[in-house]
Amino acid sequence: RLTTSPRLTMSSTVLSARTTALGARAVVPRHKGHSSRARASRVITNFAPANGDFGFSLPEGAAAGAAVLGARVFFIGLAKAGIGRRVDTYMEKCAEYGISTDDLFYTEDEPGDAWYLVGDWAPAKAGASRHSDTTLVGILTTRARTGELITECREKGIDVADILTTDYAPSFITNEKNRFNAINTRLRQAKA
Repeated sequence: RLTTSPRLTMSSTVLSARTTALGARAVVPRHKGHSSRARASRVITNFAPANGDFGFSLPEGAAAGAAVLGARVFFIGLAKAGIGRRVDTYMEKCAEYGISTDDLFYTEDEPGDAWYLVGDWAPAKAGASRHSDTTLVGILTTRARTGELITECREKGIDVADILTTDYAPSFITNEKNRFNAINTRLRQAKA
């Protein structure tokens, strides 16, 4: 009767799992004097990634590429829908707090199409966002959260008028983030 060590059994199990995961054929070498039950090692014969063999045929590769592309389109669509809902939510919050968002949108139509531009490009129309949806969500979130902090500071008697008039950087987006951080810091210091 032949016994196997736990180490050999474990390595055989791991190799078996790898073989299954890779979808490769495994060849079990036979040694004289050993039964077919006692397998010392497995050799993978048809998987050689170093030689450029990844075991995919052209139709399988095309199907995998199509699946990946389809999944990306699906999840990007879901993300854009979620971002659109967040824009609506934070627009409502800004309106509730009395925060102006007019500077984030075009107020009048931009001049007409240029003849040399290719594709479906068109100039911005009145009411169109000046920023991408993701940037717009960030700006609106910062403004709404800053509005909440200002309201909290007023309720607690903390003066933040100097922060609201300070220009920290030429970019208004950076200014808004820095104002939010400065108000938040002042509020935390007052609580401590």
